[in-house]
Amino acid sequence: MNRLCIYMTYNREQKIYEYMGSVLKALRECCSKVYLICNYERINAGIENAIPFIDQIIYRKNLGFDAGAYKDILCNMLGWDEVRNYDELILVNDSFFGFFYPLQDTFYLMNRETCDFWGITGQTAGEFSNPIYKFEAHVHSYFLVLKKAVIGSNAFKLFWEQLVYPDSFRNAVINFEITINSWLRKAGFKGISYIDIYRIKLETNENPYYTIPCELVRRYKVPIMKKKSLLIRNKGFKEALDTIDYLKCNHLYFTDWIIPFLENQFYVPDTGTKICNSLEVFYRNHSHVYIYGSGVCGKNLAVYFQYKGWDCKGFIVTDVSKESGTAISIYEAIINSDTGIIISVINKKVAEEITKNIVGICKREQLFYISDCAAIKLPN
Repeated sequence: MNRLCIYMTYNREQKIYEYMGSVLKALRECCSKVYLICNYERINAGIENAIPFIDQIIYRKNLGFDAGAYKDILCNMLGWDEVRNYDELILVNDSFFGFFYPLQDTFYLMNRETCDFWGITGQTAGEFSNPIYKFEAHVHSYFLVLKKAVIGSNAFKLFWEQLVYPDSFRNAVINFEITINSWLRKAGFKGISYIDIYRIKLETNENPYYTIPCELVRRYKVPIMKKKSLLIRNKGFKEALDTIDYLKCNHLYFTDWIIPFLENQFYVPDTGTKICNSLEVFYRNHSHVYIYGSGVCGKNLAVYFQYKGWDCKGFIVTDVSKESGTAISIYEAIINSDTGIIISVINKKVAEEITKNIVGICKREQLFYISDCAAIKLPN
């Protein structure tokens, strides 16, 4: 089939990683033309991972995330006359690892389905908070295939022409991913996801690549794993670690490409001469370590300890009456000068409040903070 693929990438290192090369290779095998769109001014490293599999590299400012890149390419750089020469258009970003199974098999299965556009995963209706925004069930846009009826329509052209460049990740999800689904459906087009074939039952507001990543890969042969599946705040964090083991044991993927993205969330910026797992350094520098709190982030951190083969003394809190788990009071814990305490919470302000509560029990250098899936260095 005559397919056009637009692959968008952005990272601070301005690097084409090996995992991206693997994705581009698979796309090349399925597509007539592949454009690599870099949301930065030049590639600093890894260009050799892309060159064999692409037709052209286009550099642009990081304006509007992936949606902005697609808008520029479709509306300005290629133009609609060129785009409409193809049978299918594939919009892809660099937010996943893969492909664990042949991509051509996925295309084969989806071509048997009655639809006008499709993606690999999707999710049920739900809402965002702060502020509240309710959304309908939709197909995820990180890998989006649009068939000829769609790309030849005025509705599709008008969507991109009216799209305002998103100025935040939240707006990119709302204005691009969610809106293009509803826009095309109102125009009479049908969209489904690969996982819809298996009629997976999802709860309201459930994003399956956050909650059941290993089940998707192992049971339903979903050929990718989203990088965000590896974040410690996710309900399915343990499943994400299980996915790595499953891929490795079954020789489905070179998992060394995944590990740096897992551990990068534990790097404290501006410490040391290069990016490292700052949490591991902290762990090695203390005779024993406690995890403060036993919420989702705390429990997932304990899972990560087990994954690494590390020892943890347990969970501690200041108020045991508010805990339903196995946490003990910080005042009962054995805390010496070489004891480490890891505060793993989503909100940075909460981490600051916890620090105030335990001042005097230990020194600041005995504390390590993980907030909103990133290791942070609180002010002195």
